[in-house]
Amino acid sequence: MKRLLAALALLLVVPVLPAHAASSAPGDYFNEVAAQLGEPGVWVDPAVRGLSASEVAELNAAAKSAAAPIRIAVVPAEKLRTTKYSGLVWEGEEIADQLYDRVGVEGVYAVLVDARSQSAGRGFHAVQRADKGPTYYVGNAVDQAVDCCAPDYERMLTRFIEQAQVVDKPFYIDAAPWVGSIAGIFGLWWSIVTFGAVRARRKDEKDHLAYTRPLLNEEIIALSQQVSALPTTSEPQQAKLSKDVLDTVEKARHRLDAAKGDADIEAVTSLLGSARYGLVCIDAVRAGQPMPEPTAPCFYDPRHGPSTAKVSWRPESGSEREVDVCAACKRRDEAGEAPQIRMVTGWREERPYWTYGEDMAAYIDGYWSQGDGRRWWFPDERARRAGDEMRARWQSRRARSRFGRMSAAMGESINRSMSSAGSAADDDGGGSRRRSFSSRTRSSGGGSSRRSSRRSGGSRGF
Repeated sequence: MKRLLAALALLLVVPVLPAHAASSAPGDYFNEVAAQLGEPGVWVDPAVRGLSASEVAELNAAAKSAAAPIRIAVVPAEKLRTTKYSGLVWEGEEIADQLYDRVGVEGVYAVLVDARSQSAGRGFHAVQRADKGPTYYVGNAVDQAVDCCAPDYERMLTRFIEQAQVVDKPFYIDAAPWVGSIAGIFGLWWSIVTFGAVRARRKDEKDHLAYTRPLLNEEIIALSQQVSALPTTSEPQQAKLSKDVLDTVEKARHRLDAAKGDADIEAVTSLLGSARYGLVCIDAVRAGQPMPEPTAPCFYDPRHGPSTAKVSWRPESGSEREVDVCAACKRRDEAGEAPQIRMVTGWREERPYWTYGEDMAAYIDGYWSQGDGRRWWFPDERARRAGDEMRARWQSRRARSRFGRMSAAMGESINRSMSSAGSAADDDGGGSRRRSFSSRTRSSGGGSSRRSSRRSGGSRGF
């Protein structure tokens, strides 16, 4: 009996934790996240492994340059739990709202929760909070990001940033008689812009083809001679591989003869890369070895064929990195000899092929294509940037892109006019001056009992 009474006494003195104590750890963590997002941009928790440093930097730059003030956090699901086996302390759009409450600036907020699966808490949540100003397609952007790209975080966030700055502001026509005229003028403008964009792109691609055609002709001739020198054999597998390589080279020849632009250049170099991989497979079968897996071409010169090793390389401006090279280039590196680089002559100056920017972009894209939509990583950042900037320039010339920029600018102008009119009315009435929709409404990291209006939002697990 004494033992029973002692046990009951211990139970009576156990303290009861307050209800809000369970969420203190996630709340404190979100305070730290908010401190990283005082300005628009992308912040990724170091514990998240789904994004590389370069991808984060590109996403951060895209968010900072967006028309809408976009803040995105990528956080692990473990940080949003009170215990290892409990659920997330917040759900759906409320996760994004918690970040908004702490930053205290109106705009678009998104939280990508990293986990193994949807059941483990993985999801994408976003909301726009603003009392004034344009409404952005945030909910639609969440759906598009998940539907098109999940679970690829980099592609998801890229699509979200693109779509989350599109203004949801319909245009209304006041007078019916003007509908036909306005539609006709708009159609004429669209046609002119589209024609100009196509013409400018074709000129660029024509210049690229004039630059690369002699190089590709040279490579096709050399590869044809190499295939012709193969010994005849009655062994079925070797004979089939030899025929496949020969057919691939012929396809590259015919594609180059009919080439008109970058897509053809990329197709030709992709075929040449496949032919050189076929030659490696023939050597392996002849030696009684299994055929190797496809690898990226030798970085120093794609004509060397598939890579078999890695060496350290430092660009003219940048940090040292590892690049894929063929066996011969690996031996030269071990012997301390200079690599045999594919040199290209342009404007009377001979330089490595990767230094010629967009002129060689399609050439590089074809060689570094894996044939299934994926690409091997090309080591030179300036060459990658040149290709990306070229494609972005082509995209920006299209009528759809120009119309989107015009719509965004018009919406911003209307918003500014309405904000100015509202401020003037407040001043005339003796009241305090109202802030614009993008102004700071509460201190960073503070939180508030009042939230701005929800304009748009969405939440999806994947």
